[in-house]
Formats: sequence, structure tokens, C-alpha cells
Amino acid sequence: MPTPNPTPPSELSVAKSIILAVHYASSAELKPLRSLFSLHSSTFSKEMQLRVLLCLPETTKPDLYLPLIKGELGETVAEVDTAAVSKISEKTANRWAKELPPLALEAGRASDEGMLLSSYLVCRARNIDRETGALSIVIGLLSPFVGLVTGIDKYLEGIVAILARLTYDYTSEDVGAGEEAEDERVGLEAFEELEAQVGIRLLLARCGGRQVVVNDLKRLVGPYLGAKKNDREGWEVVWGWLKCKIADGNWGDFVEVVTKWDGPVGDSGLAEEYARLSIAGCYACQETGQSAWEGMRAIHRRCSKYVSERQGSKGQKLPGKLGDPFDKGNPLAAPNEASLQLLDLLITSAGVLSAPLANVAEIRLGGSHHDQEALLVRHVRNGPNWAKQSDEEWRRARDGVKWLQTKAKVFDKLTVEEVEKVLLSAMLAATNFDLVKEIYVNGPNGSLGKDDVETGILDAFQGFYDNASNGNKIRGSMKNALGALQILYPRTSRSTALERAYRLTDATHALSHYSLTLAPGIPLLPVQIRIHGDPISLTARLLDSNPKSFAQTETLITIARDLCFGTTGSDGGRKTDARVVGMCIEAALSEGDFETAYSLGMNRLVIMIAENEQNVDEDVADMIWRACFQAGRYRSPYAALVGETAAFGGKALRTVEMRMELLAQALRFCPPSALAEVLASWRRCEEEMLAGLKEEEEEEERREAYWSNNYGEENANTTTSVSRRKDDETPMGLFAVAAGAAKAFRGTAFQLSTSRGDTVPAGDDAAIAAAAVVTEEQRTRKRDMVSGMVTSGLASGLGWVLGAQPNVNRG
Repeated sequence: MPTPNPTPPSELSVAKSIILAVHYASSAELKPLRSLFSLHSSTFSKEMQLRVLLCLPETTKPDLYLPLIKGELGETVAEVDTAAVSKISEKTANRWAKELPPLALEAGRASDEGMLLSSYLVCRARNIDRETGALSIVIGLLSPFVGLVTGIDKYLEGIVAILARLTYDYTSEDVGAGEEAEDERVGLEAFEELEAQVGIRLLLARCGGRQVVVNDLKRLVGPYLGAKKNDREGWEVVWGWLKCKIADGNWGDFVEVVTKWDGPVGDSGLAEEYARLSIAGCYACQETGQSAWEGMRAIHRRCSKYVSERQGSKGQKLPGKLGDPFDKGNPLAAPNEASLQLLDLLITSAGVLSAPLANVAEIRLGGSHHDQEALLVRHVRNGPNWAKQSDEEWRRARDGVKWLQTKAKVFDKLTVEEVEKVLLSAMLAATNFDLVKEIYVNGPNGSLGKDDVETGILDAFQGFYDNASNGNKIRGSMKNALGALQILYPRTSRSTALERAYRLTDATHALSHYSLTLAPGIPLLPVQIRIHGDPISLTARLLDSNPKSFAQTETLITIARDLCFGTTGSDGGRKTDARVVGMCIEAALSEGDFETAYSLGMNRLVIMIAENEQNVDEDVADMIWRACFQAGRYRSPYAALVGETAAFGGKALRTVEMRMELLAQALRFCPPSALAEVLASWRRCEEEMLAGLKEEEEEEERREAYWSNNYGEENANTTTSVSRRKDDETPMGLFAVAAGAAKAFRGTAFQLSTSRGDTVPAGDDAAIAAAAVVTEEQRTRKRDMVSGMVTSGLASGLGWVLGAQPNVNRG
């Protein structure tokens, strides 16, 4: 059967011409396709041509069919072979023509050639990606139409190029922390159809992986959201991502982003949100280094471009607290003139204070007086080396604090005096005494009164004193304590408070030369001296710990007076002296030095009140009688071992006489309740004295017999004369003393001894005998005086029984 002749191209039906065009397109035979388009121009409208061109193989180079897309027919063929459709029925051709892939066109815009081209290019790009995944072919297809077809530039840069970068430039290793990589490749169509917030999360996960984060934002985020028509939800994801940068401590990345990336383009509302976020980020930053302040300055300059007359409000009222800086209603983050002026002040203030901007803002806006004072103290004492600053650094710090108070208003709730007190305290704590004197004592700009300066110095003194580990004032904290006092004392001020501190320092220094502890092995600290309830009692501990120190009575009295004055404001006068002497007497007795104890009692205690005996302070009198009584009843534990008893005579007899003198003084000042005990001791001494005198008399008799037998009658008479004087020296007994007391109450004179009219015998030993008589008479008068003191004591002690007035006013 013969083959039917092909139908001429010009006679093809509409359906078969379309099917033939699809045939040529599918085979990439572009010349006959161009001829067919030319022959059937009425059939192949622009839309139909583009639908046919969708059937081109996806691997076909776009350069080959770009003229057809643009409507440029170019080279054609003379004859078009129609054999491919000659055997197809018309019905089949109509059915196949209806299955031709359509263009995704918006309703009512089918006649818009630009819209037709845009729809074709998008459909063609999807087909190429779906079938080959070769995004480079897609880019080659779309690039020639950038600027010619509306929307293609954003589609190319915001969708196709972004997906190409994700595919070729970014790998799973570039995924940011906290994000998961996609194992499967995302297709172009699927990537297009992603919601903006989903797509932007996918992109942000890659930002900052291998490249600078700003470059990633410019290459990925900006174009993508531009293609998405600045979808607000997508930008909200970006804002959240930037907030996380600050929260994670990536302040440097945040600064780089907001200063180098323009963010939303073409949307003033989003641009303002971006500026607001940038300002809020400064308040959220917790860093305090120099780079932090520089970054904030850069952000401030960047955000200033958003300020306009419409937005500006010089008189805008600032809030009373910081609040949430990312709150869209927070006026602190609004990009206007008022907020930026405040931000400028706060950045400078935070730099001066080395504190987070938010903390400074909180203090500036709503901080209480206590909050501002606490911040000031932290500022002037900030860092481990704050106390090592030079004078010039302290001057700069003081100027900075003044600026914070007057200009920045960070310390506006504090008075000038309160600020200066904090500065003074810090300078003193840092031992910058010369600078303190220069500014606050000699300088005209101290802004503090004399009393305030003195108070600050005393506070610093106490701090140094209490922290001292040793009382020596030429080193350590005690040296600093003294140095602080010498800023004013004694040249500028001699106030009682300064004198107290100075004398306490002297006393503490003096005590440091002795061994003194409150607990075994633990030296006494200066602070323990200052807070001691009875500082004079430390003298007793000193005497216990330092043998023979009782001999330094004058030194100990000076120390005690200084201690008393330094801790109470009064040196105690005679009370302190009497108490210290009493302690020395006790210490001397405990070390067996009775003679020193006797000397202290008679030459220090008794003489202390001799000039005004009628008005003796009761406390002083009490100390005197107790000290004299303690010394008067003293008996050496070794006296019996060495034979020093009253009966032995000599030195022992003189000791008894001294004890009786002390007991006589005790009787003068003791209360009635103590008379019996004192008199008992007196009686025991009297018995010892009688025994001693008896022993002396026996010894004299033996001596007299010896001289009589060996040297004749003349020397014997001399010895007898001495013996008679011994009889006169016998002390008055207790009852005789009591009788004398009774006579004193009757107002009669108490004759304690009779006159001694013994003549000194002549002869070779006349001078010796005369000297002996004089000596014995002196001893007799002394004993009579002791008896007189006992009588006086009895008069004062027994007067309350007999109804008489004592002769001593006890105060």
C-alpha cells in the first residue's frame, strides 16, 4: 500500500500544527520550530509559543532558544516535514493539544506579555531543576531577563541563587549551633513554596559558618526576604536570631551585623524596627570592655540616620525604669532624638563606671539613693588594683564622678558632700594621704567641711587600726592608721576625737613592746584592745607576762592613761594611777619584791592624796587601802627558810616595821567592815615586833655581860643606856591604840611617845653612843607615827559606832 503524501505545513489543522511544534521542541529542532511558528502565526500566539517551548529538553542550553522566548524567529527552514503528524487523527491531535503544559498565570493577566514571560521562566526553571537539578542552567535561563521582565531579578537573586548557594557553597558543616542540617536536597519549587519563617530559619542556620556573618546575611537573608516581599513573619525570625546573638555573648557579631548590614530595604516600618532592635541590643549587652563601648558608639551613629523631625521629640518623657528593651513600646529603644541623646550619655557613663549599660540605665532612671551610693562605692573601689592608682588617676576618677553627677545625672540623688565623702574614704583606704591633704585640707575645691574630713579620717583610722595584726606604729596597718591621723593632727586640728585616736595609737605601740596575750600563744590584736571592756585591766596581764615590769610604773601609768583616754575619752586621773600602782604592788609581791611594793605604796599611793586628804575620792581610797593592806600582810614564803623572822631581828624587824606602816595606811582609808581584818594583821605584826624586840633585848643583855666581863664598867654603862632606850621603843599594844582612839574622839591630843632625855655617855665611844641614840630616837618617832596613823584609822573606822565624825572625808 502506498504511503500517503504528507500534508503541506500550511494546510495543517490547528491541533496538528501544535502537536508538530511540540514534536520539534521535544527533539530540540529549533529551525523547523521557528518556521512553523512563522507559518501559523495565528495559531501560535505568544502564550502558545511559550507553552510549546516548555517541552524543550531540560538540558538544552538556554542560549539556543532565548531568541524564540523573546519572539526573535531568527533562522528558519524552507520545508517543514509534517510526517510526524500525518498519521494522527484529528481527534487525537485535539486531545493531545489540550494536554499541552499550561503557564501559571494570574487571572486577567494573560494578555500581559511581561507576565507571560515571567510565568514561563518560572515554570521552565522549575522543570529544569526537577529533571536535572542543574541550577546553573536555570541561572543561565533567567539572567538575560533581569531588568527586562518584572520580578525575575528578585526571583533569581532571592530564590534561585540562594538555593544554588545552599547547594554548592554551603554544606551541613556550615549549620549554626542548635540547628539541624537537611539530609535531602530541597528542590526549587519546594524552596519557593516554603513559608518565609521556615525558609529564613534554614538560611540563618548557615549564616556565620565559614564566612563573615554579614556576608552571609547579604548573600542569603536579605535577597530571600526581598523575594518574599519583606514578609514580616520572616523578619521577626531575623530579629529573634539577632537577640540570641546578644544572649549568647556574641556582641561582636551583633555590632557587625547592625552596622554593616542594611537589613530591610524599601520598607520604612521594618527599617525602624531594625533600628529599634539595634538600640535595644545596647541595653541588653552585658559586656563592659572597651570593644563594647566602641560597638555601642557605632550602633548609635548607625541609628542616628533614622531620626527625623517627624520622629524627633526633644521633650519626650523618659520612663522611670528600664523595662524590657526589646518591648516595641519601650521609648528608650525608639529611634528618636531624645532616646539617642540619652543613649549617648549612658554609653559614656557606662564606660566611666565600667558597668553594663543596662545597670547604669536602671540607676539613672529609677535608682534609689542607696542604689546610687552603692554604685559609686563600687566604682571608686573597682578592680583588684584600685588602691594602687596614682594621684593623677585619682584626680581623673574624681572628675569623672563629678561629671556623672552633674551632667549624666547617674548620681543625681546624692549630694555633693555625699559624693565627696565616698571619694575621701576611698583615697584614705588607698593610703593617698598627701592627695587627701592637698584636696580636702589645703585645697579650695574640697567641697567638704572640716568636721566631715575629720570624720572620714577617723573612720579610715579605725579601719586600719582594726585590721592591724601588730601594734607597732612604724609598719603595716598601724603605720597607715597613724598616717591618716597626721593629715590633721596635731598641726591642723587638736580635737578630742583625734587626740583620743592618737593616744590610743601611742598606747597600742607601747604595748607592742611587751609580751601580751589574751589566750595562750595568740598575741593581742589592736582591735581587741580597742573593743576591750576594761582596757586598764590589760596592765595586769602585762605584769603577769613580763617579769620585773612592775618596776616601770611610770611607763605603765602613761600607757593606762592613754588607753583609758583613747577608749573612753577620759584618762581616769588618780583612779587610773592608783589602780595601776596597785597592780604593780601586787605584781611585785607575787615576785617576792616587798621593798618595791612598800616603796610604791608609801611613795606613790599615799603621797598621791597627801595634799588634799580631806576630799579623797572613794574609789581612790578603796584602791589605796586594798593595795596597802595586801602589801602589809605580805609574808615572804622563803622567810622561814633563810631565818628572816621578826625574832631573828635586823632586816626582818625592819620589814615588820614597813608592813605596819602599810597597815596603818590601810586603816586610814578602809571601810568599817574591813577594820577587823586589818587590825588582825596589825596584831600579828605587833606580835612579831614584840618577839623581835625581846630577842634584841636578850641579845643586848648578852652583849652587856660580855662587855662588862671583858672591858670594864664604863662600856657596860653605855650598853645599859642603849638597853633602856629599847624599852622606850616597845610599840603600843592594840588596847593602847584603842585607848588612844578614844582620846581622839574626846578631842584630846594623842601623845604617842614620851621625850627621851637620855644623855650620851662620855668616853672613847661617846660618838658611837651618840649616833646610836639619835638613830634609835628616829626609829622611835617613826614607830610613834605609825601608831598615830593606826589611831587615826581606828577613829575613822570606829567613829560610826561611837557617834563621832571621822577625820577623813571619804567623798
